[in-house]
Amino acid sequence: AKGPAKTTARAKGAAGQPRTVFIPSPHNPLVAIRLFFQVGSVDDPAGKEGLAALTSDVLGQGGSKKRTYAEVLDALYPLAAHIRVIGDVESLVFEGMVHRDNLVAFADLLADQILEPRFAEDDFTRNRQNAIDYLTKSLRGNDDEELGKQSLAALMYPGHPYGRPAPGTAAGLNAISLDDVRQFYASHFARDR
Repeated sequence: AKGPAKTTARAKGAAGQPRTVFIPSPHNPLVAIRLFFQVGSVDDPAGKEGLAALTSDVLGQGGSKKRTYAEVLDALYPLAAHIRVIGDVESLVFEGMVHRDNLVAFADLLADQILEPRFAEDDFTRNRQNAIDYLTKSLRGNDDEELGKQSLAALMYPGHPYGRPAPGTAAGLNAISLDDVRQFYASHFARDR
């Protein structure tokens, strides 16, 4: 059909239940999938700042029960796809783009990542170190614009979750264990979010 793409939404169940939004683009062979969770750094417990973001990284950049992270990457390669994790103060998004011919295989991989995470020690350690490196090296030394934004947020929202970086703090990340990640996943990654 000619003309602008039509947006359709189908709500499932009562308010707070999962909602599916389709934005058709019949002439584009690529399909984008975004899974949005209303979970973010506002949910981080005191002293463990960064738990929400780290949990999402372990899900999206880690293995599933069926595959190690290396096997996930090997499965994504022939699909010409990747899984990207975007964390913020009040939301976490898992997204990817794939050719429509590979949609089912990609959707199955993404679902495994979110619904059946492996919670491997090496995935946890790697993602935690990446988050710490971002805060202590990239943010502090290489990203003046983002550092300025974080400094302004800290001044505007002292003592509030909006006042700290969504990835957390170096001290908070160092205090987080793999068991904390498992418990946060179990209590926050639910249908109502």
